[in-house]
Amino acid sequence: MLFSVIVPIYQVEAYLERCVGSILRQTYGDFEVLLVDDGSPDRCPAICDAFAARDHRVRVIHKPNGGLVSARNAGLAAARGDYICYVDADDWVKPELLAFVKGIIDQAPAPVDIVCFGAERVYSGYTTPLGNHVEPGYYGKARLEKQIYPHLYSDRRNGFTKNYMIPCNAWNKVMRRELLLAHYVRDERIRMFEDGAYTYECILYADLVYFCSEPLYCYNKHNPNAMTEETRLYLQQNQVYVMEYLQKRVGGYSPDIARQLSDLAALYILWDINKQLEITKSVFKAAVRIRDSLRATGMLRFVKIKELPARSRVTLLLLKAGMYLPVTALKALDLKTKGAPDDASR
Repeated sequence: MLFSVIVPIYQVEAYLERCVGSILRQTYGDFEVLLVDDGSPDRCPAICDAFAARDHRVRVIHKPNGGLVSARNAGLAAARGDYICYVDADDWVKPELLAFVKGIIDQAPAPVDIVCFGAERVYSGYTTPLGNHVEPGYYGKARLEKQIYPHLYSDRRNGFTKNYMIPCNAWNKVMRRELLLAHYVRDERIRMFEDGAYTYECILYADLVYFCSEPLYCYNKHNPNAMTEETRLYLQQNQVYVMEYLQKRVGGYSPDIARQLSDLAALYILWDINKQLEITKSVFKAAVRIRDSLRATGMLRFVKIKELPARSRVTLLLLKAGMYLPVTALKALDLKTKGAPDDASR
């Protein structure tokens, strides 16, 4: 079997039939679908079982709730395909996705480890593209080391807080199962930012990767979940889990990757300031939240401030000195005049 398509499922009954239906309508047929019910309290378990009863390609895993990483890992452990494709249950895929990837695999000069493609962000009434900002084609190890690795976790070439060269999402990549089994996320405490914890690690250890921006995946932005106070605090703690995990797994890969991880931690902090301003609509409240977050998580310990670009270096030095309100006020002014940078979590 060539492909295993893994769908982690939790409280998505409004979207689940569209998602699974889009997978079953693939124009290439050599695949299985693993529906991982992560203890969903709604109708999702019954919907999963109904799909399995109708289509022999569908297998269902029912498990207690453990979060997205736990659900993906359960699917990976049960997968039989040579390649793994993750699909989030509130999203959907184009019918030609697997056929396109099969063509890339067949035409490759050597066994392909990862195929990275593009997506459409689907909002209410319009879509925007999400692509890989690299020249399309096959990248062997020498080309990866020269063109991809220097900008993998942090790309300073077009501004410190701009788009990533390669989006870290799991769902716009199909990966060889053996590679994924060596580099999947072991820390199941991570429930946010989980994609960045392992997708780039897989690219670091891949021998052949194909990049393109063909929009084969539809990422549902129509009904984003509101960020509650509990979610906000958990998100900030997850940033710490991710940074600890990355330092352990790839921090020693090279001095340049270590520098990029420092950049990433700084980006998480800067992104959190933007997010708090967006949530609270108050400079003072946002500054208090940033202060509390940095004190509780110690996120600054992951940042080598002296190695940052000048503007970010000043911002982080001011935060380290406890000047939360001036930093937040300047950030609010900057956002008003320039607009918010792209979401560092995705």
